[in-house]
Amino acid sequence: MKKNFRYIDFSRPNANILKLLKGLDKNKDNVNTILSNESFKNYVETCKNKLKHGKLGVVLQFNHKNKFLAPDTIIDITKAVSLILGKKIVQNEKGDKLVYVFDRDRNLSINSGGRYHQTREGGSIHTDNVNLKIKWDYLILSCVSRAEIGGETILVNGKEIYKILKKKFKLALSILRKNFYWEKRGISESFYKSPIIEFNKKKEPTFRYLRPYMMSAHEKVKKPLSPLQLYSLDVLDSLLEAPENQIRFNLSPGDILLTIDNQVLHGRTSFSDFYNSEEIFKNKETLAPLKRTMIRAWIKDSASQRI
Repeated sequence: MKKNFRYIDFSRPNANILKLLKGLDKNKDNVNTILSNESFKNYVETCKNKLKHGKLGVVLQFNHKNKFLAPDTIIDITKAVSLILGKKIVQNEKGDKLVYVFDRDRNLSINSGGRYHQTREGGSIHTDNVNLKIKWDYLILSCVSRAEIGGETILVNGKEIYKILKKKFKLALSILRKNFYWEKRGISESFYKSPIIEFNKKKEPTFRYLRPYMMSAHEKVKKPLSPLQLYSLDVLDSLLEAPENQIRFNLSPGDILLTIDNQVLHGRTSFSDFYNSEEIFKNKETLAPLKRTMIRAWIKDSASQRI
């Protein structure tokens, strides 16, 4: 597992940036204040360049000595980081470009039509680029608050998974490179076809995968998965779930994870929020703990050569 961490960089900004963020006034336009700071912009650009030159993920650590920033400040930082990285992609039928990831209902499940980010479920190691046929460059996941227990972040290096498939599971790989049906869940009622594994302009393997979404699409279009397709998916899931292929760590409030979305598959362990926890949108006037909350953005970098 330790070898996998070489693909991930943990980066803390300098003291001047932390001082700026701690001194923000919640009644002012903090996003523009952050963006006007050259040190902050340079720091984010440096992290972005790490992704362009070999790193598959970077964790920007804006917490300091377990002194966590306020949720409103983390939201403003996320907005500023996303503007520096590139163009945000619409994520749902409402047109939202920043989506809050938290458990809406303990009974909600991705297997019954819910979207992964609306549940407390774990597993289903995936990429985010399944709801749309277009691909983007970066996934942002900003941690606003933790669960009471669970919710550990899981990352898997797609390049390493491809190497294993190519060496040991050639039949499964050949099927994963063929078209499957996908549904645009939460965005529209339409479907599209695409392989699970393709190659970018640099001839690097890229992934599109979230098994429950894809299986649901095949059911809706009345095109059942063949035994060979199911075998190939089982092989892929087994590799994604193998501990030796995973990186696991906890994000703290103020941590912002950036990854190359189609080369780093991700997921989480199941979690439970505090019994009396509340949604971030209802927490303004109470002292109740927040539900586990992440902020998600999909970013297209027009200058990228990866896609």
